[in-house]
Amino acid sequence: MLEIPEALKFRIMMCLLMSNPSSCTVTEISRTLKEKKYTITRFMSRMEQEGLIDRSAARAPVLTQKGRAQAEHYQERVSLAQNYLLYKGMDMEHAREDACLWALYGSDALMDMIRNSDERYRIKQELRDKKSYNGSVFCRKLKDGSYTFPFIIYREHVKDNDNISMANNGFAHPCTLHVENGEGVIRLRILPMLQKSVVNGKLLDGRVTKLEYLDSGRFVSAEIHGEMISFPASVLTFINLGTGADQILHGSVCLRIQCTCGGAHAAEPKALFTILI
Repeated sequence: MLEIPEALKFRIMMCLLMSNPSSCTVTEISRTLKEKKYTITRFMSRMEQEGLIDRSAARAPVLTQKGRAQAEHYQERVSLAQNYLLYKGMDMEHAREDACLWALYGSDALMDMIRNSDERYRIKQELRDKKSYNGSVFCRKLKDGSYTFPFIIYREHVKDNDNISMANNGFAHPCTLHVENGEGVIRLRILPMLQKSVVNGKLLDGRVTKLEYLDSGRFVSAEIHGEMISFPASVLTFINLGTGADQILHGSVCLRIQCTCGGAHAAEPKALFTILI
C-alpha cells in the first residue's frame, strides 16, 4: 500500500480500534504494520498532541473519544468502499487497498455515491424473491435519506414510432426519492421545454403546470412548490426484472400531465412514470 503520513496515522488508529489491548503496544503495532518501532513511536507522539490517543499508560496506548470517533468514521468509509469494489468485480486484495485510499482521500460526494449504491444493492438483495410489490414495501426497506434514480415518462400510445412523452423533457433527470420513517416521496424539478407547434412547426416554450397520479383508481393532484412537484412513492407498483447483479427494480404509476405551450394550455393523455433501480 502507498505509505504516506496521513495513511499511516489512520492505520495506527485502526490497530488501536480493532485489536486487543495486549496487542496495542508499539512493538506489536510495528510488527502488524511492518513499520520500524521508532516510526510508530514518532507518529504516536504526533497523534497524542492532536488529542487522538492517550499514552498515560506507556505500554498500553488507547484512543481518546476524538480518536475513536475518527477511527470509526474511517472504518465505515473503508467498509462501504470495499463492498462497492467487490460488487463491481474487484478481487479482495485490491479492493481492500483501494478502499483504504478512497476512504481516506475520497470526497464526501464520492462516499455519498458509494453509500447510495450500497443501499441499492442491499435492497435488491432483500427484495429479490418478490415478483411484485408497492412503493410502501420498497420504502420501508430503505434507510432514511435522499436517493436519486433514473426515470422515463412514457406516453399512453405510440406516436411517430416514439412512445416517450413530451413531459419527459419537462423535468430534471434523475428524480429524487426522499425516505423518512419508512415513507417515501418522489420529487421532480420542473424544467422549461420546447415543443413544436402543430400549426406552423415553430418551437414554442412549454412548461408542466399540473400533474396528477393514479391512486386507488382515482387521479390525485400532486403537490407543486415553486419548481418542485412531489407525490407519494407508495403509489408506485414495482416488478423485478432479471436476476442476480443485473436485476432491475421497475416501479411505475399512471399520470395525467398538463402543460403550457406558447401561452396555451395542453393536457396530454395518460402517461406512465417509470423509475428504474
